Amino acid sequence: MKKNFSLYIILIPILAVLISITLITIHNIKELNATAKDDIKEFTKNYFIEEKTKIYNKVHFFSNIIKLKTDEFSKEQRNSIKQNVEKIDYFESYFLDNHNKVYSKKIKKAPALKELFKNNYINIIIDLDSKKILLDEKKVLDNIRVEDISDSKGLKVLNSNRKFNEFIEVKLNKNKYLFYIKKLKDSNLLILSGNDSKKLEEEIKQKVLKTLVYFDTDNRYYMFIMEIFNKDGGNKYGKVLLHQANPSLAGKFLNEKSQNKDMEKYRKDYLKIIRESGEGFITYNYFKPENNTISKKLSFFYLQKDWNWVIGSGFYFNDLESKKEEFKLSIEEKIKESVKTALLVGFLLILFISIALYFITSKINRLINNYATSLSESNENLKKQKDIFKTLFDKSSDGIIIYSENGLIINCNDSIEKMLGYDKSDIRDKSLKDFSPKFQYDKELTISKENLFKEVAFNNQTHNFEWLFLSKNKRKLFCEIRTTRLNLDSKNIVHVVIRDITYKKELETKTKRQQVMLAEESKKSALGEMLTMIAHQWRQPLNNINLLIHFVRDTFDSGKFSKEELKEITLDMKTQIEYLSNTINDFTNFTNPKKELTLFCVKDVITKTYNLAIAQFEKNNIKVFIESEEIKVYGIENEFMQVILNILNNSKDALLEVEKNRLLFINAKKEDEKLVLTIKDNAGGIPAKIIPRVFEPYFTTKHKNNGTGIGLYMSTEIIKQYKNGTIDVKNVSFYHEEIFYEGAMFTIKIDLD
Repeated sequence: MKKNFSLYIILIPILAVLISITLITIHNIKELNATAKDDIKEFTKNYFIEEKTKIYNKVHFFSNIIKLKTDEFSKEQRNSIKQNVEKIDYFESYFLDNHNKVYSKKIKKAPALKELFKNNYINIIIDLDSKKILLDEKKVLDNIRVEDISDSKGLKVLNSNRKFNEFIEVKLNKNKYLFYIKKLKDSNLLILSGNDSKKLEEEIKQKVLKTLVYFDTDNRYYMFIMEIFNKDGGNKYGKVLLHQANPSLAGKFLNEKSQNKDMEKYRKDYLKIIRESGEGFITYNYFKPENNTISKKLSFFYLQKDWNWVIGSGFYFNDLESKKEEFKLSIEEKIKESVKTALLVGFLLILFISIALYFITSKINRLINNYATSLSESNENLKKQKDIFKTLFDKSSDGIIIYSENGLIINCNDSIEKMLGYDKSDIRDKSLKDFSPKFQYDKELTISKENLFKEVAFNNQTHNFEWLFLSKNKRKLFCEIRTTRLNLDSKNIVHVVIRDITYKKELETKTKRQQVMLAEESKKSALGEMLTMIAHQWRQPLNNINLLIHFVRDTFDSGKFSKEELKEITLDMKTQIEYLSNTINDFTNFTNPKKELTLFCVKDVITKTYNLAIAQFEKNNIKVFIESEEIKVYGIENEFMQVILNILNNSKDALLEVEKNRLLFINAKKEDEKLVLTIKDNAGGIPAKIIPRVFEPYFTTKHKNNGTGIGLYMSTEIIKQYKNGTIDVKNVSFYHEEIFYEGAMFTIKIDLD
């Protein structure tokens, strides 16, 4: 009985294993065959999306290369023109030695000009004294008065306010020219060198095309570039500039009409896309280069608007068919491997069970009991862990979604439902763009940003994004997204944590509005002080004019008024009025509401600002010493004036506490490619306990009627807008005319590009 029992214990598991493995193998084969069609369909879909993404990215990559190379060659071209002008330094000294003898014919014999004329540029020399053209070999100024020449901004070339040593665009006889203009340092000669703008642009285009010719070609994704003359089509509506698969097509003109109806439809289709959206995909039949057969193809076209270039690339559908066949073979191979594995596992398992059961039959009950107990405990632990993970997932305060490689949401938690206002069933199998507005907060197309999101998320372990969602009730939600790439069941997924930062964004907007209000308050405070200064400045000139008027009246009545005296008095009154007018001009520039970025001279800004406040300094016996180099900064001039005026007013108020020798020093110089502007006084300095707070908003040591406490704070905010701009203050001691002084020194530093 025991032997039979032992035999049953051995034979029954073996038979069960054989039957189980056989049934499992049959089931797996059926499942693999049943799911093969779905797998192939999914493979086709993913392959199609991947290929579209590849050609989209490849075309945009080519577009970016064109833009980068255009900028690079444009800079080289301008440097070449500028260097051409710099060659005339030797000619300048030659001309000065022979100024009264040289005529235009002799000018051409100057050694420096022989080198100058070896290039293809247009070179023009103008005598500013006589307004005559001394040199114009290309005769572009024939029948044109020098005084009438203006740049594209309407400023005359010979205008007294003209800034030389820069590029200008000039329209002459319906053609536009780009010139580099330079005035010689030691003579009154003006040099213009450049060329027709269209020729310069064409030169850049040719260089760009030569560069693109050397890029690697790929028969599967070869690139082509066309120049479009007429987006509506017609005869010779465009020309092929580059074709990697068939270089012989370069230079060929394109016609809308064709004997091949497929080719005619293909051209009409991509011209329509270019007209309506500037980029897009089309499907058509085309010759495949490697076998010269007509195949179905999908291409992406993109319009480079600056030059009306169309960049394109595509892939052939028969490549997909070959990939599908490979995929089918791989499925069949999996089935075969599954059968082999099942047989091998079954054999090994039977062998192992037979040997094991033969030796441990007596202990089998105890092992089964122990196993059952252990299994029960493991199941309980697994259940607890599952409940914990499910609770963490569903009840997390942050939104969580699981994102698949095909761009669809697999799952989401309760917070996502509350955040977007949709049920989970409405969210699954959708993409991010389905719950977003057409454009993101940075004006980027949502579909483009999602493509970037997928590419980055599946190629980086973790990454952070900002995303704009649109809830079911049309409320915009600014969210912070953190992605984590995971691999589950041999599939890549992305675990996405979404946090609503709408309140944070609104707070940032509110902070920006407060900054604007502070700036306006600072401006009003500065305007009040400015009006006081102007009132002081106007008293003396107005008093002088009043006295002159009384003098004219009294002298005229006496009959002793000569023409010379009238002329002298008139000139004197005119001088006083011009002074008042200049004061108004400086005040107008200061109060100008326009915040235009311009290239201004720091020395001029210091002079203008000081002239506005000069009456206050003279009234209070404050001596001002100004030393400044000719330094140009790119920024908002009236805001920079406001910074200097704020510091000057603070120093003036501090100097009023000094009984004698009230001194103020302003110095601007260039150090290590930086502007270093210092303003120091001899008012004794700032108390150590408050010096760290002088740039805080609303902090002031003045009476509440004399200061708002935001002038220095706004000065800091203005200077921060410049490249690595800083402003600080410290107490210093120094000697002036062998007398020791102590005071405060403000220092402004700005990087110069």
